[in-house]
Amino acid sequence: MKLQKVGGVASICTAALLVIVLAIIFLVLPRLGIVGPGDWGDPAKSLDAWNASPITFLIFDLEFILFSIVALLLVLALRERMEAGAPNLMWMAVIGGSIASAFWLTRGLVGIVGMPSIVTAKDASAFRAAIAMFFGLESGADFALGWALLVTGCAALRTRRLPRMLGYFSLLKGAVMIIDFAAQPLMLFGIVLGIIFYPWLGIVLLRSQD
Repeated sequence: MKLQKVGGVASICTAALLVIVLAIIFLVLPRLGIVGPGDWGDPAKSLDAWNASPITFLIFDLEFILFSIVALLLVLALRERMEAGAPNLMWMAVIGGSIASAFWLTRGLVGIVGMPSIVTAKDASAFRAAIAMFFGLESGADFALGWALLVTGCAALRTRRLPRMLGYFSLLKGAVMIIDFAAQPLMLFGIVLGIIFYPWLGIVLLRSQD
């Protein structure tokens, strides 16, 4: 299978992962007593929720590992599609995607390996430190992939190797991801944008004849 088609599958899978993230945040976590962003860092609520449903948090951690895989495949596919017309921009996209992939992989593995012992010990201080680290890794990954999508949008408009509207959408999605660490609503807005953007991009890549 050509790399662009692999990237198309990865892009559609990214949208599916985002849907699962929203389902966990809005449907599963409220049943465990976590009803808002502020509850994530509250050891009294989060530790009880973790003990009540460890599989929920395991799935959440695994999502970040999968994000690391699909992000790298996607930027490599986009580089293959547009490198001839915008080589420097696409190498920047690959660098951004690689950084995001590394951050998400670290986030997922630390969650799987490190959090169970903290939860079992009910160590509130260690829990707060871990949550702060998670937020930093997630924000760093969003920031890096945001730049990758921003320069991809520029390359798309320059080379016309993606539909023009999709290029503008990539610019918007990238810009939101770059600044989403500043406010929780921006993160949710970025997720919604991704559910629209990634399937669209995936279909375009799967239809590639190059």
